[in-house]
Amino acid sequence: MSLTLPKRPLGKTGLDVSLLGLGGFHQVEVTQDTIEAVVDRYLTAGGNYVETATGYGRGASETKLGRALAGRRDQIILATKAQGRTRDAAWQELNESLERLQTDHLDVWFFHNIGNDEHLEATAAPDGALAAFKQAKAEGLVRHIGVSSHWPMMYVKAAERLPIDVALIWGNYLDFCNFPEIPNTVLPALREKGVGVLFMKPLADGFLYRSPRMAFRYAMAQDADGLVSGFNSVEMLEEDLAACCAPTPVSDEEIVDVLRNAPELGTYVCRQCRNCTVLNNGSALKRIFELEGKVDRQMDSRRPVNAAEYALRERLKGWFGTKARAQDAYETTTPSAEQLLEFELAPCRYGIDIPRKLRLAHSKLARSGRIELL
Repeated sequence: MSLTLPKRPLGKTGLDVSLLGLGGFHQVEVTQDTIEAVVDRYLTAGGNYVETATGYGRGASETKLGRALAGRRDQIILATKAQGRTRDAAWQELNESLERLQTDHLDVWFFHNIGNDEHLEATAAPDGALAAFKQAKAEGLVRHIGVSSHWPMMYVKAAERLPIDVALIWGNYLDFCNFPEIPNTVLPALREKGVGVLFMKPLADGFLYRSPRMAFRYAMAQDADGLVSGFNSVEMLEEDLAACCAPTPVSDEEIVDVLRNAPELGTYVCRQCRNCTVLNNGSALKRIFELEGKVDRQMDSRRPVNAAEYALRERLKGWFGTKARAQDAYETTTPSAEQLLEFELAPCRYGIDIPRKLRLAHSKLARSGRIELL
């Protein structure tokens, strides 16, 4: 059966992007021949969004993709990212990116990982990277400006300070449990400004490898214009295509089923239910588990797993680097996990052992003192 990717408008850019985008992070791990086979199949299926960054393999991803896309520039929406915070650093990155990608312009140029207020202030300063972005757009070297981050509320701040057309933010059923402010606050704020939204990490950096179809179907149903995935083999791409090209729309029942049955959530990850069954007002409880998720994505349940699963969790749990921020927030959070243990706690609909999880969350979040699990 022939698979053709649907397209969606990318905010107010005037661009129509394929639902599945090709992310460049993992292209540094495979040979040029493999990348070219992946690109060929992706374009054949109607894919048209290719995104990379100068920081991926110190330019190796851009170089490989530039070779694979040679002669086909007019078929794609091409994006890359710059890490430099000053005008001169960003301008140098742009010229190097254009050379490696074998093109004379970018469709989207991203500020890469505006992670905190200091990054934002440096970027927006008179001699900051923003000056280079504006000049590049004025000269036709860049059509649209984007932003990425690893801290959700920085997207809201960036959209207030910078002329953002596109936001690249993570979206998957695991991390929406850890960063509920993304669907609840960040996405509505971006949409109010007409910003296009692309989801990265639809498989949570590979953690959802057991459930690719489930993960893509969930992400497709959220408020995003496209999903950028790091497939680096034709076999992986075919799985992603099958999910994204499915003829039936995602139903509410499917979303409920994901939250109920996803093996990665199991009987440990808090789903951030709007109608919590544990407490009449579950907001305090959900806040504790949200902060726990910002420490380690709720990946450390202190339950035995096999060696490969343990290694994967250890590699991914600190990916966003938000542990210190979560611990800072916990210091002023009331009631604390310890205090919530004194409440009358009803059973969780997902079978989570709430008292045990509260003790474990406290042990992760409290900078001094620990609680025994049993």
